[in-house]
Amino acid sequence: MTKTRQQLRSLLDAFRRSCRPPARLAPSDWASGRVVIADGLTPKWQIENAPWQREPLDTLANADAKEVVFLAPIGTGKTTFMEAGLAYLIAEDPGPTLLVGQTDDDLKDWAETRMDHVIRNTPEIAALLPEDRHKKRKMQVLFPHMSLFLTGANLSGLQSKSMRRVFCDEAWQYRPGMINEARGRLHDRWNRQFFIMSQAGTKGDDLDKSWEHSDKREFMFPCPICNTIQPWQWCNVQGYDDQSQDLITRAKSAFLKCQNEECDWRCGDNPQHRRALAESGRYVATASGLPGHIGFHYNVLCNWRKPLWEIVLLWLEVKEAQKVGNVDPLRQFIQKRLAEPWEEDLTDNRTTLVGNGYQMSEYANGQRIDEEAFRFLTVDKQQDHFWAGIRAWRADGSSRLLFYGRIETFDQIHNLSTLYKVPPKMVFVDAQYHTDLVYAACAPMDWTALHGSGQNSFPYRRPNGDVVQRPFAKFSEAQTTTGRRVRYAHWSSDRIKDILHAHRTGKAAAWDIPDDSPQDYLRQIDSEVKREIVNSKTKQSEYRWVKTRQNNHAWDVEAMQIVAALMLKIIPGFEV
Repeated sequence: MTKTRQQLRSLLDAFRRSCRPPARLAPSDWASGRVVIADGLTPKWQIENAPWQREPLDTLANADAKEVVFLAPIGTGKTTFMEAGLAYLIAEDPGPTLLVGQTDDDLKDWAETRMDHVIRNTPEIAALLPEDRHKKRKMQVLFPHMSLFLTGANLSGLQSKSMRRVFCDEAWQYRPGMINEARGRLHDRWNRQFFIMSQAGTKGDDLDKSWEHSDKREFMFPCPICNTIQPWQWCNVQGYDDQSQDLITRAKSAFLKCQNEECDWRCGDNPQHRRALAESGRYVATASGLPGHIGFHYNVLCNWRKPLWEIVLLWLEVKEAQKVGNVDPLRQFIQKRLAEPWEEDLTDNRTTLVGNGYQMSEYANGQRIDEEAFRFLTVDKQQDHFWAGIRAWRADGSSRLLFYGRIETFDQIHNLSTLYKVPPKMVFVDAQYHTDLVYAACAPMDWTALHGSGQNSFPYRRPNGDVVQRPFAKFSEAQTTTGRRVRYAHWSSDRIKDILHAHRTGKAAAWDIPDDSPQDYLRQIDSEVKREIVNSKTKQSEYRWVKTRQNNHAWDVEAMQIVAALMLKIIPGFEV
């Protein structure tokens, strides 16, 4: 009899769990203090740790919210936000759900290390786990009452599945068209919801278009003195302009001021005061948007755990990188810290080149320039001839052109390097055409072969395990037809030419040319412009350097000079 009662009690307990009414709590209140997370500030997710997440999370219970774009800076809890939201949906408002990430491997790692921890350790959803182990796999969980699928942002993973909700994580990384493919999985259901959570991408990309369709809600706070409602704006961070001080001292002097010019309120780098501002914040719509399209945005200044001086120091380093022609750190700061889209500057402000008071003949026998650190010989390979340039570089990123001209043979490259005393490893030869022939010439001379690439960047793993993106790849080796080994590397054509353009337009360190620069050089150096084009495959807009003249050899030779200077760290700040 006792056994029968125990069985009956177990049955009743299971019935109560299955048939309980939904909680009368907003999603943020339900998840706070309930959802167990693997990698957070506290063992359980707490809305108090990220007040900017309350309103976005509560849209899960808003039936009128059909599409939500959540633009947020890195390091402010987007991943734990997603985990808290999924836990709420599984327990309180189930329905077939698809989570889309950049790649399948990324999602597998997240599912194994983080989401599995959430599901197994949060009682309300642990009780709903399927008993059949075959219904719980790395890329899907078939709960008794709903299905959860995971896929990378690719066509094969975004076909055939019909969903009620779709979450797109870090959509700025998606290939063009993949956001629309993910959106199509909702099949126009009446109760559909489409969430995009990401840092910002590029102006005009699919992510930006989705943001433009929303009501663009900005996280704002009231000034403690004048009560002006205002967003956290970078232009209101001031106090770091004294260039006589070192960067850290300048950064520690920064403060946030009220945008009301008549108000003298300031907030220094005080975490308690900055937290109070965040806790007083609320989202304010700044546009009308399409019906049911909601947008949320905030930047790193809201996060009181990130010291203000560290943020300002990053900005000062950005400005230092710009001085040597590197705009990548600026792009990263805008996209990752401010969570705003990067917009290409297509202004062509090149002026007529004028010599810098020296003759090529002054360096014709290998004479060094003052404070010279390195010199490179870069060679653009043509069908039956070459164009070559030699530039000497100082440690501060300034440089001086010593030679430019047409040569006919590989032997002349060797003679030129000998005459101008360029070490063999500092000779870089374009190998995009006649690759085998170039490799065979480079191998015995210990020259480096280079390949221009349409790829935007190349991953590089630092010794501490961090992965950064560079505009050139690590050196690789290939075997020539004669059996010798040759050193080669790829470089990002558009990113390198962005840096070259900064040098050409005087936005970087001194980039000198001789008074007697060859006419070929002057005609060829301004042979490309950056334009918005439509990719023939993806049908999406892109910004690319395109030819305006057939002969762009000087431009390519100088681009390879930038590659060499980056590799030797003469131009700093290239890792992002």
